[in-house]
Amino acid sequence: MLHIGRTERSYTVAFLIFYLMSAVVSILVQLTDVITGLSSVMYCFFVIAWGASVFLRIVHKRIRRDVIAIAFFLFGLFAVRICRYFLFLDTPVIDRCLWYLYYIPYIAMPMLTLDAAYCVGKGEGTEPPVTVKVLWAVAILLMAGVLTNDLHHFLLSFGDMKDLSGTSRYNWLYFLVVAWSTAATLGAFLLLIKRCRLSQSRKYWYIPVVTSLVGAALIVVYYAIGGSPQIGGIRLYYIQEVFVLLFVGLWEGCIKIGLIPSNTGYSELFERSHIDALLQNADGRTVYRSKGHADTAGSDNLLVRRQPIKGGWVVWREDISAIERINEDLEEATERIEEENDLIEEENRLTAEKVRYETQNRLYDNIAAHTHSQLVEIDEALSGTDEFDLRMKFCLLLGTYVKRCSNLMLIADTTKKIPVYELALSIKESFEYMGFLDIDCELIGGEEGDLPSEQIIAAYDLFEKAIESVLDRVSACLVRLLPSEGAVMTIDMDSICPDPKGLITVPPGLKISAYVEDETQRIALSVGGADDE
Repeated sequence: MLHIGRTERSYTVAFLIFYLMSAVVSILVQLTDVITGLSSVMYCFFVIAWGASVFLRIVHKRIRRDVIAIAFFLFGLFAVRICRYFLFLDTPVIDRCLWYLYYIPYIAMPMLTLDAAYCVGKGEGTEPPVTVKVLWAVAILLMAGVLTNDLHHFLLSFGDMKDLSGTSRYNWLYFLVVAWSTAATLGAFLLLIKRCRLSQSRKYWYIPVVTSLVGAALIVVYYAIGGSPQIGGIRLYYIQEVFVLLFVGLWEGCIKIGLIPSNTGYSELFERSHIDALLQNADGRTVYRSKGHADTAGSDNLLVRRQPIKGGWVVWREDISAIERINEDLEEATERIEEENDLIEEENRLTAEKVRYETQNRLYDNIAAHTHSQLVEIDEALSGTDEFDLRMKFCLLLGTYVKRCSNLMLIADTTKKIPVYELALSIKESFEYMGFLDIDCELIGGEEGDLPSEQIIAAYDLFEKAIESVLDRVSACLVRLLPSEGAVMTIDMDSICPDPKGLITVPPGLKISAYVEDETQRIALSVGGADDE
């Protein structure tokens, strides 16, 4: 069943009474000259009031904009009528321009109605189709043709441009405007009827239809008899009043049946709702109270919220007991997570420490395996009983190698390249203890440059093994680091090593070469493939 709230009924009754009063005044003013123009002023106020109510009621932004524009053009009709018939009677030029302005609302209002009718039942972001845009372009061209009639007289032609009371003739543009307005209005009307049939308000389609048909019938009568119908010389209505009835009746009917969503009946809806809320005026006095509101002041589980709205405040309460339970659960979960995180951190710390120890042990095992032969020789030398000074000097030389080789291997564990001066420092320290054995030593180069760690360690191993192989008979030793391109190290000794290529296991990419000249042997470690013969 169609339901119209108290506010909607108030609007309907108020508009109907005001319209009838304006119509009665429009007839009465023809009997006297004292209140001439009063009906036009009343219609202006009527249209303003209706436009203001539309602004407050219609929710859809595009429809609201179009209907308010219709109210604006209706107001313009009566404003032009006041100016033409009561303010500029003796000014033919202004009178003629005002006459042209009459036709602008006649063209614009049907197009606005068509545009709004297309938006009924669609979202606010819906754009009109290309057809509507093309029709708007045509309407604008018609408006331009009307306003420039003085240049071409396609709309109206006058016998005397300075005396408009004489003969005037309608031309083809006038009939085109009438046909255009009629077609656009009819198209909008049919489109609204179609929308109504597809909506929940289809049972009450006759409400806007009856009002519109009454307005349309009055327009037909107006043009059929060539002007306003008269009784006893008194005009019953003018075309402007009929347009008010047509368009206001059409859109008010659509609002009443719910075809257009309106911002009405919310007070009853709020009072019957089960939400826990109040509406207060600016002074804090309660104006509306929802059905679901109960006075439970002092409850710890209810949170009162207050938000400013137009004309006052909205106050509502939220039951936060569930939120408090969730917060408690979250606190417990957070504590458990923190405890688990502490356990995970401790586990990670122990794992990292274990990995560090394993890495160190692996490295120490590699160092011990790499220097095993020197450690064995040191142990054997220390267990001997003869030539203590010579054995101690030999142990110092071997211990220096163990220390320096271990240092190089530790560096190689953290980087892929080792500066050459680390090798030079190792050889120099070995030279110090070789001096205790009366061996003349000299080192050339090694101040700059980097080499792969395996080449540095291989060079120091080769030096140590070569010295150990001839330690009992060598008296002079010359070592060059990076002597030429491709060479890592050369060793010159005044004693012959029987098998220089078998001293160490050569890493891939290196080779050992040796030759003897003038009882001096040169052993070279260089970059290359297979060893030289």
